Amino acid sequence: MKKFVTGMAVAVSAAIAATTAQAATKTLTVASWAGPKHVMNASFFPYYQEALEKCSGGELSLKVEYGLAPPPALYDTVRDGVADLTWVVHGYTPGKFLTTKLAELPGIAGNSQSISVAYQKTWDKYLAAAGETKGVQTLSVFVHGPGMIHTIPAIKSMKDLEGMKLRVGGGVANDIGTALGVAGVNVPAPAVYETLASGVAEGVFFPMETMYAFKVAEHAKNTYVNPDGMYTTSFGLLMNQDTYESLSDKQRGCIDGNRGVELTKILGGMWDEADAIGLREAKKMGLNIMEWPQSERDYFKQKTAPVTAKVLDEVSSRGVDAQAALDYFKSQL
Repeated sequence: MKKFVTGMAVAVSAAIAATTAQAATKTLTVASWAGPKHVMNASFFPYYQEALEKCSGGELSLKVEYGLAPPPALYDTVRDGVADLTWVVHGYTPGKFLTTKLAELPGIAGNSQSISVAYQKTWDKYLAAAGETKGVQTLSVFVHGPGMIHTIPAIKSMKDLEGMKLRVGGGVANDIGTALGVAGVNVPAPAVYETLASGVAEGVFFPMETMYAFKVAEHAKNTYVNPDGMYTTSFGLLMNQDTYESLSDKQRGCIDGNRGVELTKILGGMWDEADAIGLREAKKMGLNIMEWPQSERDYFKQKTAPVTAKVLDEVSSRGVDAQAALDYFKSQL
């Protein structure tokens, strides 16, 4: 009888331990977009899965889901708890995010990694306090590589852009397109391929990685580069606040240990690698690349000066010392 009771106790203890272990594990649902070969899906989330799994001893893992919501709705999708994690384009939600426009300004030269790290430091020091991301944890803010102009017909100068139908995205890119006189076509990034193929747009404002990730090089064979920096696009890696608070101390420590400047540095490096792949693949398809001469760069600077002034006013409206934030941002480059 004693052996039976002892055996039952061991079995019950084992069952409780197994149940506790099972309850301690957490699979975070990631609402993602773009295609499977895009850098975020092909490189970053596999990396992040491995990092969190290793840190937590297998207690944390990711499950990437596509199609939970269109890109402009992903912030709400995570804030409302439909998913635990996502990455968003701040400019896809006009009016909600203003401070993030600081990272998108014309005249900011560099690659994704250098600009993203400077942006993350500026976010931590100046921008986060504006409270534009209530209901979520911002794990990283980052940008894509240098924004460029890719067109189907060749052009000789920026003045030729006047009246051209170009997909310009959101945020500051919209304002730059307006300043240059383009007829803006606003569609999310995944719709650009069809927009070009159907003739709805004659070109696009995009970084080089999209030539491969979104197959832009199949249609747009002419790329124009401004070495001074034309624009970038601000992204955020976000986590639902309730999810974050529901994690164990150990699990939350793994999230906190994989966020901020160090994570942003890794993200930026991955985007730079994606730019290199995009350039390589586009060249195979006959891409023509032209770097704007100084006269064109001066023209661009003159046309877009009001854009910078407007953004500084918008950032200031959120209680941020916009000029100090911009000065700090540039100093970190």
